[in-house]
Amino acid sequence: MADKSDSFDVVILGGGNGGYSCAFRAVGLGLSVAMIESDKVGGTCLHRGCIPTKALLHSADLLDEIRAAGEFGIKISEPDYDWAQVQSFKQSVVDRMYKGLSGLVKKKKIELIEGTGTLVDKRTIAIKTSDGDRTVTANKGIVISTGSVPRDLPFLAADGDKVHNSNHGLTAEDVPASVVVVGGNYIGLEFASVYRSFGAEVTVVEMLPKVAPAEDADISKSLQQLFEKRGIRILTGTSVTSAETSSSGVEVKVEKDGKEETLKADRAFVAIGRAPRSEGIGLEDAGVKTDKGFIVVDPLFHTSAEGVYAIGDVIHVPDSGWPHPQLAHVAFIEGIKVAEVLGGEQPSSVDYKNIPHIIYCQPEVAAVGLTEEKAKEMGYEVVTAKYPWQANARALMLGGGQGFVKTVAEKDGAVLGVHIIGARASDLITEAQLATSWEAYPSELAELIHPHPTLSEALGETFLHLAGKSLHG
Repeated sequence: MADKSDSFDVVILGGGNGGYSCAFRAVGLGLSVAMIESDKVGGTCLHRGCIPTKALLHSADLLDEIRAAGEFGIKISEPDYDWAQVQSFKQSVVDRMYKGLSGLVKKKKIELIEGTGTLVDKRTIAIKTSDGDRTVTANKGIVISTGSVPRDLPFLAADGDKVHNSNHGLTAEDVPASVVVVGGNYIGLEFASVYRSFGAEVTVVEMLPKVAPAEDADISKSLQQLFEKRGIRILTGTSVTSAETSSSGVEVKVEKDGKEETLKADRAFVAIGRAPRSEGIGLEDAGVKTDKGFIVVDPLFHTSAEGVYAIGDVIHVPDSGWPHPQLAHVAFIEGIKVAEVLGGEQPSSVDYKNIPHIIYCQPEVAAVGLTEEKAKEMGYEVVTAKYPWQANARALMLGGGQGFVKTVAEKDGAVLGVHIIGARASDLITEAQLATSWEAYPSELAELIHPHPTLSEALGETFLHLAGKSLHG
């Protein structure tokens, strides 16, 4: 194909959650859009992250529920599983979502260019496609949404054989008999949960003093206890010092308080975070400033190069005052916001303090707003209320009532954070976000009517308690 030059209002580099949400909103504002994607539209979340991981977790949770069926009066023999069919189910969910998303891209008349894009300058991107080279220009702005990739340890690089990262974990041909999970944050904990449900012996190694380090201390403590109850070994405050692989598996050497231990397993799973995908895309040529590989942006996603914006996992927002979460729904809202900037509107900045986040392990963890520790650190006089799932009828029906809801508020003030561990925590966190984002007072929230019997009543009970109207506490 001969070289071709096309002009669009907006050119988006990356077709993941941030990229396609930006494209959809921009089209809705009457802008012409080209979106460049080197793989498949939907990005990491759809193909190698959120969606396939949660599909595996659903199969894992279902297996655990069947094992516990006798507790509910259902007689059934010990269940077995077909890993190939589990993988097929996972892929069927991905494929259906991909088909729908691809259809929307076509329907909205977004120019999807399949290839590898590189910034030539702050208005131009050169693209290598299977049909040859192509150049596109942006009249209003370029949006970089290239996402992130799994990080490696220098002595424990993922090879897809004895050492896996999240990409490999989603396509593995089998479940190992034993696995050492390096990293006790959400990715490591979710895969540890999957492995354990499917029968693996699991050890989680976390360098920091607690698993799920970003969570409220009470949540992290409870999660560790419930993981250990499932037979998962947890090593916190523990560093990985070296590792070796062989045909028989891996040996991971760890150290805690000066004491060394060698962990032997069939496989290691490395989950130590994600690095920005920013190398080799021409940032220097366009004059885009980075910090440790992350593209530096202001609260409305302008980079140091006029007319170049960035969103999603690849960015750092120093002026926000809060860490930037590498979450698909964060990239999604950022895509909408930057499209509105390009469309001449005046959107508000993202409130990173009130981003809901979830760990889809067993049990689930969901939270929004400030932890008790962070609120105290910021100088708030804090009051808290906890309501145990074992006092909630619906939670007991769903299997044991493990976990609790914890609400953090300023004394005589607004709700600052809500933290949940237990069944279907993911489905409850949005109500909590309304409370923290609107700076609602417990006395106001205590007027809400929660239907009975539901899990949502536990949230209501914490609001009642903080309003001085505790009934069951």
